[in-house]
Amino acid sequence: MEKVINKVKASIEKMPTLSPVVHKIIDVANNRSSSAQNLTDVIQLDPVLTAKVIKMVNSAYFGLPQQIKSLKQAVVMLGINTVKNVALSSSFLGNVKLDKSAVLKGEDFWLHSLGVAVASKMIAVKLGVEKEGIEEYFIAGLIHDIGKVLINNFFKKEMAEIVEMSAQKKYSIIQVEKHILKLTHEEIGIAIGKKWNFENALLYAAGKHHQPALQGSAAIYSMVVCIADTYVKMMNIGFSGNYKIEPVSEDVWKTIGLDEPAVYDALSTINQEVDKAKLFLK
Repeated sequence: MEKVINKVKASIEKMPTLSPVVHKIIDVANNRSSSAQNLTDVIQLDPVLTAKVIKMVNSAYFGLPQQIKSLKQAVVMLGINTVKNVALSSSFLGNVKLDKSAVLKGEDFWLHSLGVAVASKMIAVKLGVEKEGIEEYFIAGLIHDIGKVLINNFFKKEMAEIVEMSAQKKYSIIQVEKHILKLTHEEIGIAIGKKWNFENALLYAAGKHHQPALQGSAAIYSMVVCIADTYVKMMNIGFSGNYKIEPVSEDVWKTIGLDEPAVYDALSTINQEVDKAKLFLK
């Protein structure tokens, strides 16, 4: 066990880090006294990221009524928190890659992650989450399986065994990972998130989406991502190595105040929304 933990720690150090600018963006966005200009000034430190953000905000995903020509205009139109999450999503997808020689296929894996991101956002809308907080759910869904990236890239033999055993559909992915690797992608996801200074919302999404927390300010993110993950798997949007689909627990349904018909209603246009969001993967 200790040997596995040490290898995981070493592997986290080898994983690409997010741009230093992204951490500054998060700090500025989380400071209530920050202005649109403050955020603009920080993002502009990274010209590539600046271009990506402007491209994103002008996409069909946001459906804005007018063309955005400057970063400052984007921040004013969409809000500091939304632009923060667009920048974080862009940096995350631009830096984190799946090893092509390993088991998981990048196209399928990222389509699953994008599907969970979109579904999480749509469920948050159904829950009545305020507009400025909606994109937080998108990024929570997007990064939820980050632990699998590490397993796939640095524990290739074990990942092959995990996927093979998961295909038998006898055990949950968490049980399979514990049996083969002694650690789960949730536990590894939390470790990566802490290394990258993720907020609690993202730590809960990466570390508790199979066994959601029911209490605490960030618990809602683990519950929403759990539901989104389950239904995206049922709808066959992408593939992340997990064959067994586990039902959402009654405790989660009761705590979050939704049921299956409400979720199907919320996700009625998910395929169209995923198509719009595919720009994030380019």
